[in-house]
Amino acid sequence: MPSNWENVKKTVKGELSDAAATTKKYFKIGKVKLDMMNSNNSLNDTFQELGIEVYNQITKEIKGDIRQNPKVKSLVEKVNQLKQFIKDEELEIDVIKKGSVPQPKTDQATSPPDVKAKRTV
Repeated sequence: MPSNWENVKKTVKGELSDAAATTKKYFKIGKVKLDMMNSNNSLNDTFQELGIEVYNQITKEIKGDIRQNPKVKSLVEKVNQLKQFIKDEELEIDVIKKGSVPQPKTDQATSPPDVKAKRTV
């Protein structure tokens, strides 16, 4: 028959294990949120760059469709990629919160396009 000390020891081990798992879960969520914040900053920078390019084309009265400009096309594609990356990160947070196993991402979605100074924790 186990002693009281053994029962206490078993209970403490279980509680510490639960605390470690919870800490790990919130650490992962924090890391993903940090990645999302960097992606949002990059998205804002890209929108600003796109706006400057469109403004320059309009003020210089360049003829033709702005959407056909290679730089504008590139910036629009980058915006779309960043938006998709942010959606993927939001889904990853939901998966972490639910405790499910995340689905592997495609190569393109594993890192946002051209995010400035992505920190690793």
